[in-house]
Amino acid sequence: MDYHVWGAMLEAYCKLKTKPKTIAELKHALQVIWGNLPQGPIDKSVKDFSKRLKACVGAGGGHFEHSQ
Repeated sequence: MDYHVWGAMLEAYCKLKTKPKTIAELKHALQVIWGNLPQGPIDKSVKDFSKRLKACVGAGGGHFEHSQ
């Protein structure tokens, strides 16, 4: 997943007033954070990742230059 989405999740996690103390609490917190992310940046991330995958296939799995 694009670093933008992970970054947004980390930022929201850091803002939690009470940090999870168990794995179950962490899973719940991350599910809530994911559910509250705006859909637009997620859609853009998926679209951008698809472009990178196509560039990789076009390069035969080798090195390729990535542009936004």
